[in-house]
Amino acid sequence: MEKKKLSFRTFTQTVFLTGSFFVRNDLITYASACAFGFLFSILPVIIMIATILIRFLHASPDILTNLFNFEDIFAETIDIPEIINSVLSVGGSGIFEIVIGLSIFWMARRFFNSVMQGVNCIFHTEAKSQPLISQLISLAGEVLIVVAVAVLIFLFTTGQSILSSSFLTSFIPQFFVRITALLLKFIPAGLMFLFVTVSFRVASGTKPPWLLCTIASGLCTAVFVVFQLIFAAFVDMTKYNLIYGVLSNSIVLLLEVFTFFILFLFFAQYVFVFQFFDQLLLAELYLLPDRDDMNADAVIRRILFIQPDYFMRTNTTHIAYSAGTVVYREGDDTNDVYYLTCGTVQILRKNHSLYCERGAFFGELPCLLNDRRESTAVAVTDVDLIKINSETFTSMLAKNPDVSRKALAQVSVYFAKLYWKR
Repeated sequence: MEKKKLSFRTFTQTVFLTGSFFVRNDLITYASACAFGFLFSILPVIIMIATILIRFLHASPDILTNLFNFEDIFAETIDIPEIINSVLSVGGSGIFEIVIGLSIFWMARRFFNSVMQGVNCIFHTEAKSQPLISQLISLAGEVLIVVAVAVLIFLFTTGQSILSSSFLTSFIPQFFVRITALLLKFIPAGLMFLFVTVSFRVASGTKPPWLLCTIASGLCTAVFVVFQLIFAAFVDMTKYNLIYGVLSNSIVLLLEVFTFFILFLFFAQYVFVFQFFDQLLLAELYLLPDRDDMNADAVIRRILFIQPDYFMRTNTTHIAYSAGTVVYREGDDTNDVYYLTCGTVQILRKNHSLYCERGAFFGELPCLLNDRRESTAVAVTDVDLIKINSETFTSMLAKNPDVSRKALAQVSVYFAKLYWKR
């Protein structure tokens, strides 16, 4: 398949579709569910990470304390020393400890389930429905993410301890030590980037390209970090403490987490739009509002989507005809569908004719009825067309209810005229 370049108009179309689907899918509600799921599950997740670090990797308890000191909002909200003491106090693996462990794991799943529901709301039209397999993948993914986070924390902090030891201090340049300390501050952002990338790739069920997931995840993480910096610069925590008291840190944490999941679901929606942009753009072209529709949304959609640069930059779909050229004839055994991007086409039938202008679809009835052409299409002026094969068009019908509704309306009109002729 010929690679298409992303023009500014195409990029604007992807952003518009992302915002439109974000509102249509009510992703704000899912972001709220993810935020509350995070608050519900953050303590169990930290307990699981602490257990892996301390009980299995035999790491120093100071690792978690030092890590969360980089995030003041966590350090002031969660009592890390108490969590460490609880993990160290577990002496064996009896029935009670197993039940407690399973309960902690179940509570931690609340957050992952909320994330899966939000991502499934975006990708459900394209992802294959496999509930059991999805649950198993989700379960395995949760375990792998927690273990991976624990191992990364262990490796990084262990490496830092080795580099800062008195034996190596004399051999290592000072700037290298400073770089290591600076990198340590980016651990939360790095873990966030890892979580978002894996979620986009695995939780979607459509396997978007790793490069697309990585870029979207990087943008999501960068925007959130910028938001945190701006928020910290302009928000006075003393006012929150005065109004909300002991709940101030929890409320600020909830606001930051809610903002993160708004960004997370927005970029997940963008991954979906970019991955399936061909079908989504075709649907927008087919549902393009008429020129007589002066509604603000209709005018914006017509201006934005009437010129499909994404399809016009390749010879496989873009076709140009000079004036007087026959596009197809009556009786032809072809069922391709055409979108007119420039010029005028005349549709000749036995008893009448009609003219199609820029932004119009024509030739879809033979595709819908699986029949021969009952009309002839002639280019009145020099025209540019987008040629759509029947497989692509019928696939769009099966996945988009609005497109199906419009196509069925045309079929109904066709059979109504055929009935009255008889």
